[in-house]
Amino acid sequence: MRILNPYYYILLVIYLLLSCCSTSENTQEKSSEQGQSAQSPDSNYVTQILDGDTFVLSSGKTVRIALIDTPESGEPLYDEASQYLTELILGRTVTLKPRGKGVDRYGRTLAEVFIDTINVGYSILRSGMAYLYLYPENIHLKKTYLPAQIQAIKAKIGIWSLPEPVSEEYYINLKSSFRFHRPLCIYLKKANPGNIQRIKNRYNALNRGLSPCRSCRP
Repeated sequence: MRILNPYYYILLVIYLLLSCCSTSENTQEKSSEQGQSAQSPDSNYVTQILDGDTFVLSSGKTVRIALIDTPESGEPLYDEASQYLTELILGRTVTLKPRGKGVDRYGRTLAEVFIDTINVGYSILRSGMAYLYLYPENIHLKKTYLPAQIQAIKAKIGIWSLPEPVSEEYYINLKSSFRFHRPLCIYLKKANPGNIQRIKNRYNALNRGLSPCRSCRP
């Protein structure tokens, strides 16, 4: 029988020891990567609902859903609108499509929001939990969203099931605006008379895609 050189056995032991160390390090690295992955949820994962049209993502970003305006705290159906959004997106990952300048005056991300194939803003309008809220930057989307509001009005659901505000003989809209007002609204005091146009009634304004002024509440 051939006797191997003792140095052969020494080299073999060293090789086996190095292999074990390498395997252990790789296992630790994979375990660490998996742990980091588990602790880093999708940045568009919804973690908190603030109200019917505003929520917070796991990234810390606050998002305001574009093109809609839901009841504020203290107004009828505020809780219902918040609950509707909660059931729709809380704990899920959403897709954002920034609109306008991408942020509103409060620094919130302003975007259309989608969950799978569902347009969240459209769904809220269709449920009667919001008014359509247009700006010059998103007027091209009026044809997409206005039908949802009209359907909700006809069905008398959500905010459209509430008693109507005290009516006026007519309402006012400024040509440069997408809001409508009562004739004596404070926002009209300094308005250029040439920009003022009368609207026959409230539903005529709503069917044109105008939303009620939050001051005079027509």
